[in-house]
Amino acid sequence: KNFPECRYRPVFDRGLIKEMFSFAGWNFIGVTSGVLRDQGGNILVNLFFGTAMNAARGVAVQLNSAVQGFVTNFMTAVNPQITKSYASGERGYMLSLVRRSSKMSFFLLFIIAVPLLFNTEYLLQIWLKDVPEHSAAFVRLFIVFALSESLSNPLITAQLATGNIRNYQIIVGGLQLMNLPVSYIFLKAGAPAQATVAVSIVISQICLVARLLLLKKMIGLSTGEFLTKVYLRVLAVTMVAVAVPLLVSGWLSDTFAGFCVSVAVCVLSAALSILFIGCAAEERRMIMSM
Repeated sequence: KNFPECRYRPVFDRGLIKEMFSFAGWNFIGVTSGVLRDQGGNILVNLFFGTAMNAARGVAVQLNSAVQGFVTNFMTAVNPQITKSYASGERGYMLSLVRRSSKMSFFLLFIIAVPLLFNTEYLLQIWLKDVPEHSAAFVRLFIVFALSESLSNPLITAQLATGNIRNYQIIVGGLQLMNLPVSYIFLKAGAPAQATVAVSIVISQICLVARLLLLKKMIGLSTGEFLTKVYLRVLAVTMVAVAVPLLVSGWLSDTFAGFCVSVAVCVLSAALSILFIGCAAEERRMIMSM
């Protein structure tokens, strides 16, 4: 109204609309597969084990959502940088950013996950008083699932940045859709309710491999570099960081003092393992200088 150079004019860009609907349509496969994995698991547990077991799973989902929020905040800062570097043609920087953010997402979650894994029962007792049976097992499995998924988050952002998502969504979305039938087969065969989450963890790792292979063709992401610089470092950190709390846990009493010592040992073990095993020399120098 006040600036004569600014005037609204309706535009019908057929090409742009087609591109947007195509993107949204293919992305719908991935979104649907995620919903069926999570809500389908709830339905299956309810069908085979009833509402009491569903309550235990629900507690685990709540706690997992709170933990994952920490990494979501980190990725909120990283995602625009990945998309921007792809759009501006800075391919080398983008690939480096994808690898680093994948590793750092895991490590940030891991520092919180280790104390939770070793003190699940105690924390649930403080939080709920009357803890549903099997809640601790569900919580631990969901935390492992969250750790597995954290490695894939930057890869998903990189793939979405290309806009070329049809093949990706068909393959990865198709793999994720297998959660429901595979979980059903296991439960039908007499597996415990926790099998639904265990299946999700295995399929999450298969999807990670599929994403790496697809992104190798799409943006030139080196699978070898990702495995050596991210995956193997993450595995090494996990094995070393968990070993110390495992040795100490048998000596600690189930009291608040024991809980505090356990958390301190877990966080210290995870932090030192990340610093000296998980980080490259330049990353370690940066952290030490900060």
